[in-house]
Amino acid sequence: MLRFLIVPSNNSLSHLGKALALEEALVRRGHKVLVAVGEAHAPRLRAMGRRAAVLPDIQEADGGGFPTPAWFRNPEHIRACVLAERQLLREFRPDRALGIFRFTLGLSARMEGIPCDSLICACMLPESPEVLGFAADEPGLEEQRAMLQTFYRYAGSRLSRSLGLEPLADIRSLLHGERTFLWDVPEFAPLPELPQVKRVGPLSWRGWPPSPLDLEALRKGPEPLAVLSFGTCVGSAEVAEQVIGALRRLGYRVLVAAGGQEALLEGPPDPGVIRAAMAPMHQILPMASLMVCHGGQMTVFEALGHRVPVLVIPFQPEQAQNGVALERIGCGGRLVPPTPYVFSQGVYLRALGGLGPKGLERAIRERLETPGLAGSLARFQGILASSPGVAGICEGLEGPP
Repeated sequence: MLRFLIVPSNNSLSHLGKALALEEALVRRGHKVLVAVGEAHAPRLRAMGRRAAVLPDIQEADGGGFPTPAWFRNPEHIRACVLAERQLLREFRPDRALGIFRFTLGLSARMEGIPCDSLICACMLPESPEVLGFAADEPGLEEQRAMLQTFYRYAGSRLSRSLGLEPLADIRSLLHGERTFLWDVPEFAPLPELPQVKRVGPLSWRGWPPSPLDLEALRKGPEPLAVLSFGTCVGSAEVAEQVIGALRRLGYRVLVAAGGQEALLEGPPDPGVIRAAMAPMHQILPMASLMVCHGGQMTVFEALGHRVPVLVIPFQPEQAQNGVALERIGCGGRLVPPTPYVFSQGVYLRALGGLGPKGLERAIRERLETPGLAGSLARFQGILASSPGVAGICEGLEGPP
């Protein structure tokens, strides 16, 4: 039996879902596992009868869905996060720790002499050849590259100096572990071959208590079903209503998967619009014809696993990059033009507003008319099905470094 500490970043429930999926798999294999979460997520787990430790997170500085300067601005907050991690590592004394999009855990584990691995997406590693949110030669690419590189240097310098370390040239280097597991696949996110980096493919989690839905009525509806999801972190009721209007005019019924965001549960009455606080995607997607979402990878891969095309309205650059990847594999794409990010989701929302109602409808139609869409969806479904996922991580964690 081995002891594992799993610590996800708290900027998305998808990271916590990955941690819980891993916990269940490792426990079934006879290991002892402790998951640590932020205070905001702890009540949700307690209500589900699940045990978890509570740790602060640098993300709690502003609750941002993507790293922002605020995460790295306050040295006292950074030190408090590391001290709390070190205390938990001393108390639980795991054989290995695993950080999920967690910047500080590797440093804390190294200070305590405990091996630490990581689980991350390829596009957020410093070796990624891509500029988040832009395909090659798109206008604004160099502006985006310069802005992101400046931020990565700033964040690396601020965090390391807060801990009395030599300044890091790129904060993303902390997303590597002794072994780095990637939850995406090469076709979606290219990356050079790197030592101790293993592709495992997507992880899914179906354990969140779902909202009651009449699935049979949903299945028998007269119009094709489109799912609208902005994940569990950030969203916009205004954007949701714009998208719902466009989809309804195009002849779709719409299921709004609110991800616990109460503002998305409200809207004008319409029998063709169903709203659910927490939607059971594995039951809904088999009957869906389209997913419109924020571009979170867990959502994207779950839709593609059911051959559902995905259209993206991003709220941050990593999500915009997932839209670029969808275009590369021929399974969907972005609904907004490429836009340099200035640490505000408003840049994407303004780009969407610039399309106008007719422009948004046209963008949806054009993406769904991508040549070979059905064949591309079928091919990528096969790629995802052949990925080891959770089992691949478990085998890696159990094996020698």
